[in-house]
Amino acid sequence: MNFFKRFLCLSTFGLLLAVSCAKEETGSFDELENQSLKAWITQHRPELVGNYQEEGGYYVDVIEAGDASAAPVNDTICWVSFDFTGRDLAGNIILTRNAANANQVGTFTRYTHYVPYYRYCGEYNLNLLEGTHLAMRNTLHLDKDYAAARGLAEDFLLREGSVVELYLPSRVVGSGGVSASGGYEGQYSLDARRPYFVRMEICERVKNPLEKEGDEVDAFCEMPLNGGLKVYNKDEKDPDTKPLPEDPKDPEHPYNIAERWVSVNDSIPQVYVNYRYDPARDRIAYPKAYNPAGTPAGNPYKDFAAMEEEIHQALVKRFHADGEEPYEGVEVLDADTVKLSGTANIWYITRFLDGFIIDTNIDEVKQIAFGEVKSSGSATSYTPEEGGMITSWYYTIPNLKYGQWAAMITSSTNAYGSVGVSGGTNTSTSNSGYSSAYLDYLNYMSYANAYYGSSGYYNPYYGGYYGYGGYGSGYYDPYYGYGYGYGYGGYGDYGDTTTTTETSITTEIPPFTPLIFEIYIEPKSN
Repeated sequence: MNFFKRFLCLSTFGLLLAVSCAKEETGSFDELENQSLKAWITQHRPELVGNYQEEGGYYVDVIEAGDASAAPVNDTICWVSFDFTGRDLAGNIILTRNAANANQVGTFTRYTHYVPYYRYCGEYNLNLLEGTHLAMRNTLHLDKDYAAARGLAEDFLLREGSVVELYLPSRVVGSGGVSASGGYEGQYSLDARRPYFVRMEICERVKNPLEKEGDEVDAFCEMPLNGGLKVYNKDEKDPDTKPLPEDPKDPEHPYNIAERWVSVNDSIPQVYVNYRYDPARDRIAYPKAYNPAGTPAGNPYKDFAAMEEEIHQALVKRFHADGEEPYEGVEVLDADTVKLSGTANIWYITRFLDGFIIDTNIDEVKQIAFGEVKSSGSATSYTPEEGGMITSWYYTIPNLKYGQWAAMITSSTNAYGSVGVSGGTNTSTSNSGYSSAYLDYLNYMSYANAYYGSSGYYNPYYGGYYGYGGYGSGYYDPYYGYGYGYGYGGYGDYGDTTTTTETSITTEIPPFTPLIFEIYIEPKSN
């Protein structure tokens, strides 16, 4: 949309709002906005006038009907993943989950995981996505002629594959306006009490998110390319179950079986470890490797296999330089295990199941994945009995040896649960000589934790899948949230008081999201 048309759209809306105010001085703002939004629709999208939705006061345009055989979103309480881009009425992008749109407006970053938004779709949530929630939960009433021309039912329900545009008044957008962060920004923010329109595609409807992610984790490990999965169980009543052996020479011990991924113990569900992982020879297979459409040139995920090979060569060079101290494997490694009381210095790469790198403290991996190293990483010191990490680390690290490589996968039950981690953008100015680019801006959303957790409102729905309830109990994780900074004033040395302005982005971890870790524990110091 060119500048004149943008100006016309904004001017027209402002004029109509002013006229409405003159005529209805005693009316409420909602009534005035309804009149103004209807006038805008009448002028710019007249075919949608009859598609007015009484519940919420918005207008809808159905772009694609979706999969007619799929269940409607609103036939049960569920979780929904949906892609969307929100704009003001002049067409300016306010926020987007789409990599191509972010690239178009110059807000794309390698730190952002451009995937559909994942949210609970049951009772109402009053936030900037309230309008999308209304469209999911209610029957959409379409004008008779509009529906007939497009072969749609007049009473339309969203389902997987549906694509709609929603023209929303500010009361179902957020009365304070909209300002995106975490890499999902557009080029503008939306001022308070301004209408907004969203183009939204329903990607997936999930009735039980715990079951879904559990199936994903199992299927990931069971893939032949990933080595297969063996789950240990000490149920003496079931002759087909095997307890986890303690003796490394036992033929059923994880060191000796054909399967590469094994349960970490007999009772913790879906925390699996590959004890024999070695970056010199092993590659984890990602069946849906991350490569969003429309990403700019130079994005390493465009050639995922080449990026992975470069990362693994860097790991071998970093930790086993020139083959002087090659890693011989955990089976022959003569070293103590960390145990609960031991302190491990850990180097790690954290990923989603599509291989996207969320976080790492390894500089070479930062350079490959993010194209920059804004602050040098250092080994993370971790003593399991002291906590401080997500619970899957507590169950895994004690059983690893000093000097060992391993890979670990966990469902959200022992990571970030139904809450996840909200992505964010933080800009700070410092007058010290120290760079603050590698700060932790994690927002653990404790209020949501209480809402969804063991004593929360939704626990009866989610609790009990594994025989116990509450999925907001992960440890606060201080190592999450790498950052990158633009130091316009220069970083400075010790004692340098040059002012430095830096921007850090924390990668979002959606609710009910499994994680993969590649881990190296430094040899025990004398």
